[in-house]
Amino acid sequence: MTLFWSIVAWAVMLPVLPIVYFTQKNECKPKKNIIAGVTLPYEAQRDEEVLAMLERYRRELKQMCWVMLAVMVPSLFFRSVGLFMIYFMLWIIALCTVFAVPYIRCNKSLRQLKEKRGWRRTEDVPQVVTDLKAAAEEMRWLSPWWFLPPFLIALVPLAFEREVWWAWTICAALVPAFYLCYRHLYRNRAEVVDADSQRTMALTRIRRYNWGKVWLVTAWATGLFNVLLWLTLDHVWLCMGVCLLYGAVTVAEAVGIEFRVRRLQEKLTADSGQGFYVDEDDLWIWGMLYYNPNDARLMVNARVGVGTTANLARRPAQVIMALVLLLLLACPLIGVWMMGMERAPVKLAVTETELVGSHFGGEWGVALEDIAEVRVLEERPPLRRVAGTGMESALTGQFNADGWGRVTVCIAPRTGPWLLVTAEDGKLFLFGASEEGAVEEIAAKLT
Repeated sequence: MTLFWSIVAWAVMLPVLPIVYFTQKNECKPKKNIIAGVTLPYEAQRDEEVLAMLERYRRELKQMCWVMLAVMVPSLFFRSVGLFMIYFMLWIIALCTVFAVPYIRCNKSLRQLKEKRGWRRTEDVPQVVTDLKAAAEEMRWLSPWWFLPPFLIALVPLAFEREVWWAWTICAALVPAFYLCYRHLYRNRAEVVDADSQRTMALTRIRRYNWGKVWLVTAWATGLFNVLLWLTLDHVWLCMGVCLLYGAVTVAEAVGIEFRVRRLQEKLTADSGQGFYVDEDDLWIWGMLYYNPNDARLMVNARVGVGTTANLARRPAQVIMALVLLLLLACPLIGVWMMGMERAPVKLAVTETELVGSHFGGEWGVALEDIAEVRVLEERPPLRRVAGTGMESALTGQFNADGWGRVTVCIAPRTGPWLLVTAEDGKLFLFGASEEGAVEEIAAKLT
């Protein structure tokens, strides 16, 4: 992994930090009478002690942000892709933990102050509050036909490029998956803040509209991404640009919509909390985790923004949360696996029936009876990966090469010479080995 690619990877990963920072900082602004996960009356939202706690929270967030940025700097100098992935995954886990600490501290301090000042609505009991007038408003779902065109667009590469059919299929399958998420993760519950039904209906419409917008835009972006990726497959820089563009568009769209909804929620509830207001703090652990045994729903809408979350009082939600945490903690193992790939040698062998190249459990071969020509190459043309492994220590899978076209490759790129094999059907295979002299020995056997 060169310094250039380290900088590229670092630049791609870095936006995670400001997204988390500004999302957490946004919790200081009152939305639906909620600040840092605590419901406060109108007068409390401008209380000097409350403002002092929020200022301390913002200061701690800023300190955490600079610390996490400094911690990320050493990854610029890693030359192992696997080591970089281990470090980055651990950094992500640390980021989630570190930014949660000041939030939980602020939430607990505000709740204690709320009890001390008598701001808690003691007449409220943990239950699901409903505005019947707002709930009676019919939910207008987006037609599934809006998701059909991007799905069909995503299937286009399958008609022309069959060798990596699984990649196009997976990407295309995401589009109907997005529709299912849109249709079944949203909870059709009115956004009750106070006794104002008009406010409730406005907040509900905003969430419903933007919830659909997130999934529809993502579906179209995914369909177009599949086609653009296919069109640029033979041009590594264009292909990389398409991937970066897709990531930037989908993340910017989701984050932009989230903050837009939060701004509207803040604006529409700016004068709320002066009379009756909904206080469900007892249902939210640290203001983040929903726990309500009296609510039969598995998924509920997040308190602010446009997202959803799970009801941890339900056993399936507990299982899902445990699996998510296990997957998050297991992410550094991706780097361990990649380090194993980097260190594994590329091998070349001749069996009774086949010439086989292998690397880290993967095998690429051609039957001896199908071999039409064998050439030993002292130099090889640049290879552009289509599907497979592209590491400094090993290139395996499907590649394109100038003058050759599509080639099945299994080589150690830094250890020559290499063996170019032409099959009877015209398919090309490029083999190599990490062990010096192995290629010449195999070529002698074949000729």
